[in-house]
Amino acid sequence: MLRPYTDFSAELIPWIETSIRDYIQSRLGVIPKLADKQFRAKLAADKEAFLQLLEKNIELNPANFEFICFAVLRVHLEKFACKIYRDSRAAAHDKGVDISTNFGVVYQIKKLRVVERKTCDAIVSELQANFDRQRLEDGNVILVIDDISKEFKQFLINMKIQSISKADLVKLARQFDDEEDREKALRIIYDEFRREYASVIK
Repeated sequence: MLRPYTDFSAELIPWIETSIRDYIQSRLGVIPKLADKQFRAKLAADKEAFLQLLEKNIELNPANFEFICFAVLRVHLEKFACKIYRDSRAAAHDKGVDISTNFGVVYQIKKLRVVERKTCDAIVSELQANFDRQRLEDGNVILVIDDISKEFKQFLINMKIQSISKADLVKLARQFDDEEDREKALRIIYDEFRREYASVIK
């Protein structure tokens, strides 16, 4: 069984290197390229290209989902003099706060679709276990999620939990009419990517 691999090892080495690089690039998407200021500026200048980049890359993995959610929310909220901060590693499954704010609200990010009652109940139970009752009753916990049915969105509202879907985030990003806002969002996405993975890449 090993003989074909040993006989053609010289040919396999560059193929393996290329395959690994292609796989990594397919998982990370375009985010590493956002390090290039000119590349960011070109994307920011074209609103539709900017939106297409968000829609494509937000799907690739939970980390991208979190970076893009954070960037869009931050640019949007800063228009109202609100500050937000990422408090944990992407997709850390630590069940704590993913984004905190200077106005008392916390955001929990989950890249999943809520289309079944058991999923919705599990989310509510997790939030109730990890946040105090007063914060929940005051409506200060917001769930950022991939997708949620109207039925369960209303169910969460009845529990005083607001939810923001991926579609809602794209709608927010579509409101970034200023090129400067779009460029800022792209820079934040890259900065969060670099902060998350700098130690690993080095």
